[in-house]
Amino acid sequence: SASIAVLGVGCTVGWTTPILKKLKKPDATPIHIDASQSSWLAASHEVGHFLSPLPAGYALVAFGRTKCILVASIFACIGWILVLVAKSVAVLYVSRLMFGIAMGIIFTTVPLYIAEVAPASSRGALSTLFQAMLFLGHLVEFSLGPYVHYDVLGYVSIAIAIFWLLATFILPESPQYLVSVQKKDKAKKTLTWLLGTEDEETIQKEVTRLDEICQTANNTRRWKELFSSQYRTKLLVVIMVAIAQRFTGMSAVVAYASMTFTSVEGGGMTSDEYTILFGAIIFVFTFVSAALIDKIGRRPLILLSCAGCGICHFITCIFFYIKPANINWIPFVSITAFSMLYSLGLGPIVNTLQGELFPPNIKGLASSLTTIVHAVASFTVTKLFQVIRDSVGIYLNFLVFAIACTISTIFAYKLVPETKRMQLVDTQK
Repeated sequence: SASIAVLGVGCTVGWTTPILKKLKKPDATPIHIDASQSSWLAASHEVGHFLSPLPAGYALVAFGRTKCILVASIFACIGWILVLVAKSVAVLYVSRLMFGIAMGIIFTTVPLYIAEVAPASSRGALSTLFQAMLFLGHLVEFSLGPYVHYDVLGYVSIAIAIFWLLATFILPESPQYLVSVQKKDKAKKTLTWLLGTEDEETIQKEVTRLDEICQTANNTRRWKELFSSQYRTKLLVVIMVAIAQRFTGMSAVVAYASMTFTSVEGGGMTSDEYTILFGAIIFVFTFVSAALIDKIGRRPLILLSCAGCGICHFITCIFFYIKPANINWIPFVSITAFSMLYSLGLGPIVNTLQGELFPPNIKGLASSLTTIVHAVASFTVTKLFQVIRDSVGIYLNFLVFAIACTISTIFAYKLVPETKRMQLVDTQK
């Protein structure tokens, strides 16, 4: 059910990819936009993404994880309703704001939820599923958007959001949250289902462990603890990895994929078909990361991801600067390779580390701050992509991304910890 929420968020992000082209075509939609409005539409959801994490961080502690996921689904539904009734670009901006609020809540809540309900042996793989479902949402929009009417895409998308809303009612609450609010009987029932055992001793041992974690958490001041020497470096690591993730340019690449791939049209495929293939490849490749993250570990994957993404961006930069004839397939190959490498490490590992490195009392705040930084970086990259493309050239975007990846590789090598197969009580020390 939590994965359905991420799928729904993926649809809100992927929607712009086919729609930006439609909104620039005469008679394709009731609304028409120029290049400036296009960049604002692509980036405006990041405003909501920026506004919602801090309230969500408090809410998930006060009201629980599942209620936050439910509230996010309501914002997503409101956003799709606005998309369907919109007659002006201003209404679309508001819809994107609603999508961003939903996204901020989910990006704050779901990584924590997964870390709390998943066993240590598969926590990394389940965190990677977050990224896979996000990409599946992109793929749904990429696949349907070019071939159906504007309204039809909106109806399909709101149906997914409604399914997300309904699925939330059967989503079990985090046992760690239940213990923290003294609902230990409910926590035991949830643990019986999650652990797949009815052994009373095993269940009670886990409840006792969670109670000790929560008691320790309740004895500390959350903001003061978050910035203490014990967690300051961990917070820096997660925030810097989040910045690195966004400055690889993935948000801009997804938003402008169909428009970027117009340069590689040919070989019997249109830019829309290249975009669908691009989405399918990165979705499938996320499962490679899921298979490897708890075997190889976080550090090797993020180092490979950062370095590989930088090389791919540098190749793309050279192509768009030189624009050689007869090899226009290079951007598709290099951008898709970048996305595969992103899916291998940078994509899922932010969510994994976010859920692993902090104890319950500061986890919500740490997640909120990380998501806010994530939103600011994503807005900057997505908004400026079109501006730089029009004023200087698209090659400069990819040069900036390549430099960011190089810096990120050095940072990851020096500071990112390994948490493979470690219990949360150990990763949070």
